[in-house]
Amino acid sequence: MIKIRLRGAILGVLLGTSLFSYAQEKKDTTDLGAVVVTGTRFVTPIEKSGKVIYKLTAEDIRKTPGATVAELLNQLPGINIDGAFGTPGTNLDYNLRGGRNRQTLILVDGLPINDPSSIANDYDLRLLNSASVEYIEVLKGGASTLYGTGAAAGVINIKLKEGTSAKPEVTLTQTVGSFETGNTNLDVNGRSDKLSYLAGAAFSTSEGFSAAEDTDPTQTFGDDGFERYSGRTKLTYDFTESFKLGANLSYDRVRSDYDGGAFFDADNTFSITQVSYGLQPQYNYEGGRAQLKLNFNRVKREFMSAFPSSALGKNLQADFTNEFFFNDKIKAIAGIQYQRFQFQNGAEEPKATNFDPYLNLSADLSDAFTLNAGVRLNNHSEYGNNFVYNLNPSYLFELSENDKLKLFGSYSTAFVAPSLFQLFASGFGNTNLDAEETQSIEFGASLYLGDKLTLNVEYFDRTEENAIEFVSQFDGMGNFIGGGYQNVNGERQIDGIETDLDWNVTEDLNVQLHYASYQFGDETQFYRIPDIKYGLNVGYTIAKNTNVRLKYTHFGERTAAIFSAPFLVSLDSYNLVDLSISHELNDGRVVLSGAVNNLFDEDFVGVYGFATRPANVTFGVSLKL
Repeated sequence: MIKIRLRGAILGVLLGTSLFSYAQEKKDTTDLGAVVVTGTRFVTPIEKSGKVIYKLTAEDIRKTPGATVAELLNQLPGINIDGAFGTPGTNLDYNLRGGRNRQTLILVDGLPINDPSSIANDYDLRLLNSASVEYIEVLKGGASTLYGTGAAAGVINIKLKEGTSAKPEVTLTQTVGSFETGNTNLDVNGRSDKLSYLAGAAFSTSEGFSAAEDTDPTQTFGDDGFERYSGRTKLTYDFTESFKLGANLSYDRVRSDYDGGAFFDADNTFSITQVSYGLQPQYNYEGGRAQLKLNFNRVKREFMSAFPSSALGKNLQADFTNEFFFNDKIKAIAGIQYQRFQFQNGAEEPKATNFDPYLNLSADLSDAFTLNAGVRLNNHSEYGNNFVYNLNPSYLFELSENDKLKLFGSYSTAFVAPSLFQLFASGFGNTNLDAEETQSIEFGASLYLGDKLTLNVEYFDRTEENAIEFVSQFDGMGNFIGGGYQNVNGERQIDGIETDLDWNVTEDLNVQLHYASYQFGDETQFYRIPDIKYGLNVGYTIAKNTNVRLKYTHFGERTAAIFSAPFLVSLDSYNLVDLSISHELNDGRVVLSGAVNNLFDEDFVGVYGFATRPANVTFGVSLKL
C-alpha cells in the first residue's frame, strides 16, 4: 500500500509539473548538436528528450579496435553485459536496471529481431560484428508503449551501416590480437542515380582459451575457439521524391567450442545460423510519413556434445506506422505492430502472435515544456489484451544563452509474455505461466553547459509482478535433478541512482565519469548483477589526429546461484583498466589503432566457474578507398 501511494504521489508531481510548465513561456531552445531517436522514434535534440539516452557513434566504435558489441555496451553507465569478458562464444546476459534478456529489447534498424529458438526470445549479440554498426543508442527504463513486449527495462537500438556515399566507397577494417584473434570486415557502399546500396562481408576467428576455469594443477583444459561468418546487403530505391523502397538480406553464422559447465572441461561445439530479410516501403506526404518495416528471420541452433540437441526458431515482424507532423511543435505516431513467433519443439511447432495497435504523442506545449505520452493495446494469442501506457514530461530551463537545465520524469507500465521455450520446452516448459508485468518510475535532471559539459542524474524504481524464473530441484543429498519455469511469488523490486558526466575540459581533453548504485528488494532474485558500478574515461589528443584513451571501470559485488551446496555464492568486486590509441591519416580515411585491455592483468570472476580474459592486446587498421 505504501508503494502504491508513493507511485501515486510521484505521478501527481509529474502531472502537476506538467500543468505548471504549460503555463510558462521560455525563449527558443538552442540545439546542442546531439540528436537521438530511440526515446520518441523521432529525430530529437538531446535536450528535448525526456529520457537519458546513451549513444555510441561510428567514431567511438572505430577507435575501439576489436571490441565486440557486448564490450562496447559494457562501457556505458549502469549497463552490465555478463559474459562479455569470457571466451568469444560465452553466453551473454544483458542487465539494464535489473532487467534480464527477456526484459531488454534489442532493435536492429528499428525492429525487434527476436529469436524464438532461445530461452528468452532475445537477439543474440554474438551474431553481430561491431564493424558493421553505424551507431548504438541505449534507452534505460520502460518503453513498451513504443516498442512492445520485451521493452520493460530498456532498449538497445542498433543501427547498421547503409549506403550514404555519393560515389562508390570501399571500407576495409582488419584487427588482430591475443589468442590468435582476427576480425576482417569489408563494406562497399554508394549511390547510383536513385539507388543507394551497401554490401558487406565479415569473418572473425579466435583460438580462444578455456571457457571453464581450470583449478586442477594436474591437467590443462583445452582452448575453446570461435568463428563467425556474416554477409549483408541493404538497398534503397527512390522511385519518386515521396516514395522509396528499402530491402535487406543478411546471413550470420557462429561456431564456437564450449565446456561442460563450471570448472568442467569438455570437447563440445555449438553453432547458430541466422538468415534475415525484409522490406521497408516509405511514403512521405505533406504533414506526415507512412512506412512499413517488415522482416523475417530464421535461427537454427545446434549443440554437439554428449547430449546433442537442436532448436529452430522463426520470427516475423511487421510494424506499420503513420507519423503526423501537425506543426514544428507537435508530432504523433499511430501504428500497428504484428509479431509471429514459432519454435520447433521435437515433432511439434508451437506458435504465438502479438497484434498491437499503439499511439505516441510528442508535443512541445511551450518552448520549455515537452510532453511525451503513449498507449498500446498488446493483443497476445495466449494472454489476450493487455493495456500499457507511458507518461514522460520534461521542462527545460534556459540558464543563459548556451546553458540549460532539464528536469524530467516518467511513469510507464510494461507487459512481457513468456517465451515459447518457457511455455513449451520438453521437460522444462510450463503452459500455466502468467505473463510478467512491470511498473517503472524515474525522475532526474540534466545540466548542459554549452558543448563543454553534460551532467545527468536520475533515480528510478522498477517493480516486477509474476516474474518468471527457472526453479531447480535437488535430491536429498543436494544434487541437482532438474527443474522448470515458474512464476515467482510476490513482487520483485529494484531501485537506484545513476549519474554520469561528460566534460570537454579543453579542446584536446575529454573526461567522462559515471556512477550507478542499486538497491535490490531481494538480491537473490537479481543474480550476477553488480550492486554498484562506476568508472572514469579520459581521452586526450596528444598530437594532431592522435588520440589516447584510458578507461577505468569498477564492477561491484554480485550474488550467483550454483547447482550445488551452498547454492548461493558471493562474487568479489573487480576493476578493469583499458588503454587505447588511435591515429588518423589522409583526412581520416586511414585509422590506425591499438589497445591493451585489462591492462593490469586483474584476476577476477565474471561468471562463477568460468575463466575471464587476462591482459590482452589488439591492433587494427581501417581504410576507406
